[in-house]
Amino acid sequence: MSIQVDILLATYNGSDFLDEQLESIFQQDYKSFRLIIRDDGSTDDTLNVLYKWQGIHPQRIEIITDELGNLGPTQNFSRLMEHSEAPYICFSDQDDKWLPQKLSKQVKKIQSLEQKNPSKGILVFSDLILCNEELEVISPSLIDYDKLDPSAIKTHQLLMQNVPYGCATIINRALLRASSPIHSKALLHDHWLALVASLVGVIGFIDEALLFHRIHQRNASRANSQHKKESSQQLKDKISNKNFHNYLYKQVDQAAALLEKFELLLEYKDQLMLKDFIALKSTRRLERKWLIIKNKFFKNEWRNTLKLIIRA
Repeated sequence: MSIQVDILLATYNGSDFLDEQLESIFQQDYKSFRLIIRDDGSTDDTLNVLYKWQGIHPQRIEIITDELGNLGPTQNFSRLMEHSEAPYICFSDQDDKWLPQKLSKQVKKIQSLEQKNPSKGILVFSDLILCNEELEVISPSLIDYDKLDPSAIKTHQLLMQNVPYGCATIINRALLRASSPIHSKALLHDHWLALVASLVGVIGFIDEALLFHRIHQRNASRANSQHKKESSQQLKDKISNKNFHNYLYKQVDQAAALLEKFELLLEYKDQLMLKDFIALKSTRRLERKWLIIKNKFFKNEWRNTLKLIIRA
């Protein structure tokens, strides 16, 4: 008998593509799963779509209702994690499309890592196919498109740049217990999970794209990622530098939350490394550059690392 997987789906105004994603989930060749969903206050037809599918699969779909209101994606997933009871947990975006073998290949990989690392928290992630609103392929590999290095999964690397995408991730119950609840200072649920796994667990990679990751104008994580052009280059640089440091300080706050939660479980060298990263918020510019270089708090691509050191 197959081991059950809980698929956690966080929705918000996602009715346009939700039917296609749900259909792809129920077409998985791995059938032992339960779908747990929490809507974050949608004002479109999302809830009607969800209840329609629940009517078709009443034993397979659980819709969480509470009075917590709009939590945002990270805390929405954290809330969903509280309701999971399965040995394995996947995270689903509302506008992607999974390939039929996604679950089976992820379960096989995570079970092989568990055999080598009993009792460890484990995270496994795969590549993704980047596509547009019509599922036309932009790149067969999002890892290549984003110039990510799937081997850059040590804590000192992940602190500065996350690599695993949540929608391409599966974790085991040991990692869920270690990482839940997701701290309020976490940047994103996938970044938090990857950092926790790098500190106290194991991370594995499947070098294969297992889903279509859809990018569209309502996908805020990418649609708004580029700075708007300013009439004054000087003003643009000033705004960019402010945004750069604001984001760096959020990364530092996330690291401080990790240290607070796991300090007693960490080796001394890892404690020092986290403290050096946290110091990036309070040290002077030259010392900040030295801390980045000494600890190799680098981006995946050397050009971005160079820019980071220059601007820090």
